[in-house]
Amino acid sequence: MVLTWKSACGGLLRAGATALVVAAMGHASATAVASDPFEELRQRIEQLEEDNRELRTAMVPKQTLGIDVAPVPPAPEENEPLSEDDKHIESLIEKYLQRRPNLSDSTQDQNISALHGSVSGILDRLNKKTYPTVQINGVFQADTGFFNQDENSKTAYGTIQNGSDFRRARLSAKGSLTESTNYFFQMDFAFFGRPTFTDVWVEQTQIPGLGTVRIGQWKQPFSLEVVSSFRYTTFVERSSLFQAFTPFRHLGTGFYNNSADLSSTWAASVFQTGQDQFGGTVSTAGGWGTAERITYLPYYDEASKGREYLHLGLGHYFNAPPDKKTIFRSIPEMYIGANAPGTVGSSGQAAHGGFNGTPFFVNTGNIGVNSFNVLGTEVLWVNGPFSFQSEAMVNLVDQAANVAGTQNIGGGSMAVLPGVYAQTGYFLTGEHRPYDRKAGAIDRIIPLHNFGPWREDCGWGAWEVAGRYSYLDLNDKNIRGGQMSDYTAGLNWYLNPYWKIQFNYIYSASNFRYAAGGPATNTPAASFLGNHTNMFDLRCQMDF
Repeated sequence: MVLTWKSACGGLLRAGATALVVAAMGHASATAVASDPFEELRQRIEQLEEDNRELRTAMVPKQTLGIDVAPVPPAPEENEPLSEDDKHIESLIEKYLQRRPNLSDSTQDQNISALHGSVSGILDRLNKKTYPTVQINGVFQADTGFFNQDENSKTAYGTIQNGSDFRRARLSAKGSLTESTNYFFQMDFAFFGRPTFTDVWVEQTQIPGLGTVRIGQWKQPFSLEVVSSFRYTTFVERSSLFQAFTPFRHLGTGFYNNSADLSSTWAASVFQTGQDQFGGTVSTAGGWGTAERITYLPYYDEASKGREYLHLGLGHYFNAPPDKKTIFRSIPEMYIGANAPGTVGSSGQAAHGGFNGTPFFVNTGNIGVNSFNVLGTEVLWVNGPFSFQSEAMVNLVDQAANVAGTQNIGGGSMAVLPGVYAQTGYFLTGEHRPYDRKAGAIDRIIPLHNFGPWREDCGWGAWEVAGRYSYLDLNDKNIRGGQMSDYTAGLNWYLNPYWKIQFNYIYSASNFRYAAGGPATNTPAASFLGNHTNMFDLRCQMDF
């Protein structure tokens, strides 16, 4: 059988496509330097198939390969002596023609198609999610704070020291055990009593009638400030209502869900209310509570992806405290602290002692209660770069008499303790405050341009100015914990979605004083003093 050079090359190239694919597979597995070698291989196969089709059209004679074809006379220039490279290539072609299998075009196409299917199957297996999964996250907040007190403030609280500290330093792992089972485990290494865990829970999703059921320790469903992450708060601390009236983290079980159109959410839980730093609690009476929360979005602008919306919420928190004893108190929306030295060993190094820091500015001391109910309302209005947020709470306290070691030993009638805060924020650079519609909570700020003015695609990040007023009254009937009004001005610089720098100025006007011995007594004095304190806080926060 006589073949022309073109027909030989056509057959060679057809068979060579298959050989190149096999070689590509060997090369990909040997080097594996790409981020996804199988995806690269798939692309190579597709390119080879395209090249094969083009070469077949351009170079294969119309005659069937089984028919003898007269040689085509070489062009004049081809009579010139072959170079060494040309001789080597010709030798390789002759060897290939002698050894190659006698495959038809259709057979070669089938082989390539089979190889493509095999590689696609490998890719499908690689892309399929395997369980359990894990994602590591972390965050730290480094603070520097300064205090300026009038004389009455020094009398009421003692001299408050300036300083720096890590407010939080956390690592966490979260993921899924199955397609419908999630988990979360977070440790904190910064605050007093640390290291210890904060959130530790497992949950089952897609349960008919309930949605998601969670068991463990987490932030209970009450208050917009509670369910929203501290990473996304406008100010360095939550409002004064947070510590005094909300349940926050407790060990329990609960469920949460949302409507199909994402316009509403609801959640409820039951939990142990007394706890140490590790979630444990013991008591001979009481020690349990419940929390319930519902939210509604009467307006959400889908077209702008939530640059305008209105959030409304209602919550309830019930607590029958362990052994009928509890305490209501709050810091002045700023905290700086450090471990005091403890016992010194033979090494000359001291163990950790007590923890010194910003005292509570209002404090009932231990009081006897049968139970208390906190009712709360929420509103969050976002209109482009402007936001308004407010919560009001009222604490209905059923006092208990003759509880040893309490300030209201004689008991009394129902006490009513109110609190409220209102805040506004405005992004000077045009961003807005995002909203998590499934959780009914505030979400992460995304700057329009990350910080990097020396780069064409970056800018100066996002800048926000904000102000807040909060009021807390812990005086009623024979409960005496003082009153506090805080005024806060803030400036926030979001360099990118995961790094921000905050500055807060807080002016606190309170009516309170500790008994002789100061804040360490945890006891209010018989008479209070009106006092004023100026505070300045600078924070750097990073999370991933």
